[in-house]
Amino acid sequence: MKKILRVPYIDQTERWVYGCESISTVMLLQYLGVEVQPDEFIDEYLPRAYSTEMKGEMYAPDPTYYYINDPRDLTGWGCYAPCIVKALQNTFAAKEAHQRFAAVDETGLTAAQLCEKYIDNNMPVVFWATLDLQPAGGFSYWTLPSGQRFTWKGNEHCLLLVGYDEDNFWFNDPWHNHGCCPYPRALVEQRHAEQGMYAVGVARIGHWDQATGRMI
Repeated sequence: MKKILRVPYIDQTERWVYGCESISTVMLLQYLGVEVQPDEFIDEYLPRAYSTEMKGEMYAPDPTYYYINDPRDLTGWGCYAPCIVKALQNTFAAKEAHQRFAAVDETGLTAAQLCEKYIDNNMPVVFWATLDLQPAGGFSYWTLPSGQRFTWKGNEHCLLLVGYDEDNFWFNDPWHNHGCCPYPRALVEQRHAEQGMYAVGVARIGHWDQATGRMI
């Protein structure tokens, strides 16, 4: 029982220090044949917003919907699945790929479920866990525009799920040039749960081929 997809790899560390969500998504897009580079994705398609500080307090929008600050420098924080869904939608529209692909928020699915639904159908998955699968910790806080207090879970990291074997899930991990690497199944599921079980898949949109009389 082993399946690992061959997906283009990008190291985030030198140029996109806090850009794990963007780099994981660009790897997926390049696998799909959608021609986009990381800086283009960040500048043109990723929903972004900025934090401010007043009297020692941080104010920023909800990273559920926006990447906070700039993933290319130390001001960057991160974002969650709905933001990446919107970024994919923006990219597919701009690249005229929206009739072939649709982004799907798969938050709440385990890695095993994602493998069955996507990897077995030759589709990588943007997947949230933690840096080097260390425990989530070092929480940070800021105030949302609504006035609510937001808690950012530390060690947040986004990888591209590309496969599995009996003991491991395999990822294109963009951090420190880890490459395509295995992580133990139980630990992956634990860290995925600690970070909210965020995940984004892509569905292929079929169309009717009149020549063959089949959906392709």
